[in-house]
Amino acid sequence: MASGLKKGTLLHHGMYRIERILGSGGFGITYLATDLGLERLRAIKEFFPKDYCDRDETTSHVTLGTSNTAEFVDKLKKKFIKEARNIANLDQHQGIITIHAVFEENNTAYYVMDYIEGENLSEIVKRDGPLAIEKAIKYITEVGNALNYVHEHHINHLDIKPANIMIRRKDDSPILIDFGLSKQYDSEGLQTSTTPTGISHGYAPFEQYKEGGVKEFSPQTDVYSLAATLYYIVSGKVPPHATDLIENPLSFPEGFPYFLKYPLSKAMSTKRRQRHETVKAFISSLKPEDVATVIEVPNRNRSLSTSENSRNGNIPVSENRNGSLQTSDKNNIRNKNNGNLGNRRRKYNFPSYFKKHKLSIVGLCITLVVITGGVLIAVFSSTGNSNPKNNTPTDEDVVVNTPKRVENLAYKSSLGLCSYTGEVDDDNLPNGHGIATWETGEGKVYDGVWSHGRMYGPANYIHSSGDTFKGTFINDEYNHGRYTISSTGEYFEGTFKNGQPSEGKWYDKNGKII
Repeated sequence: MASGLKKGTLLHHGMYRIERILGSGGFGITYLATDLGLERLRAIKEFFPKDYCDRDETTSHVTLGTSNTAEFVDKLKKKFIKEARNIANLDQHQGIITIHAVFEENNTAYYVMDYIEGENLSEIVKRDGPLAIEKAIKYITEVGNALNYVHEHHINHLDIKPANIMIRRKDDSPILIDFGLSKQYDSEGLQTSTTPTGISHGYAPFEQYKEGGVKEFSPQTDVYSLAATLYYIVSGKVPPHATDLIENPLSFPEGFPYFLKYPLSKAMSTKRRQRHETVKAFISSLKPEDVATVIEVPNRNRSLSTSENSRNGNIPVSENRNGSLQTSDKNNIRNKNNGNLGNRRRKYNFPSYFKKHKLSIVGLCITLVVITGGVLIAVFSSTGNSNPKNNTPTDEDVVVNTPKRVENLAYKSSLGLCSYTGEVDDDNLPNGHGIATWETGEGKVYDGVWSHGRMYGPANYIHSSGDTFKGTFINDEYNHGRYTISSTGEYFEGTFKNGQPSEGKWYDKNGKII
């Protein structure tokens, strides 16, 4: 550990007293200190690039570099002070560490922060093991909200990792700390300083390994690190180095929650443009109503469910015929923007969508042919029967009912609010063929047959994770067909019971039985 200030050292005209060292890194030392004026604990960070500095143990004076490196170290110190001021401007968000003061002393610089009583995520996982899924997603969501706020100020954190997320003991809230590697960008998205960036292996994306790789503002760089942090706190294992992912796709430990594999693989792509564009988009892919479709897949006993309100996929969700939600649905709606989904409608291009689903067109055409054929048979049969006693209907008596259709109907299904285009019954409930799209995550789509508001019949279902189901539904649940995992190509084919595989087999992507 770097040579730090001694216990009892006074700073800033006797305002702060050093108690002990909390930690140190390549560019600084963090101390626990007492604010003698307010009589409360603070954290103080000292600029101390250990590879270039030395300290006089008697005076605490710091020598910053040799004659050859003095200019470079001075740039680093100016960035350190600028970092403190940037963080101070973010004090409106409760999930970001608060800066109280910045000053120069001992030929170096310091800034004073809140002292967070608690532990960081790295310490928690090392002691207790992986976190529960619900808690892990809660923490990452809250950190993501704070990080989104940082990005709104054209700042990249560039060092998101478990050790830089403190969990405050008093309210179990995650606080984002250590902006030591952060970069400020101008309105054009160009960096305002050219100091080097550090690398936390396993959490830094590939572009941080390249010179000039983060010279332009990009939320996707922090998206990668946030996803890698989720990987760690759920599995207890440090993610692979970004350089290792160039040739080998991201792999997951046995038992890793299956519903997280797709969003993490996307967020941790080595190609920046293939990741979620914003932290908000990444967090949206982890919403509870989206994450329960596929749970824990360690072996063939895999759990699938369209019952996306439940954690284990076994709790049925439903809607009464009068449109009122049952308990589980109410919780689901409440979780979505505090129940304001009723004001959200998704524009839907019905023709263009059908171009992507030729099978559905064929099915619809066959249905129309059968209906038309039935009508013609009835007409010809009636005209060919000359017996008046049979009360054969005339042409005027033959009535062909054209199904009522709607477009972009806001319908509250058992999977939440969706936009529906297709046939409806007299109560305006989906009935016949129709397509529903849900806005949560990156969108999920049901393209198939409905029966008075229920998914009931042949259909193609695409989940927001990219997983697909092709087969038949009964009462909003899988009945018989094939469920394919998009990330691996593995699929289950057979019958389902309560939304879960019942009788059938699992196959790998090559069609070999697992």
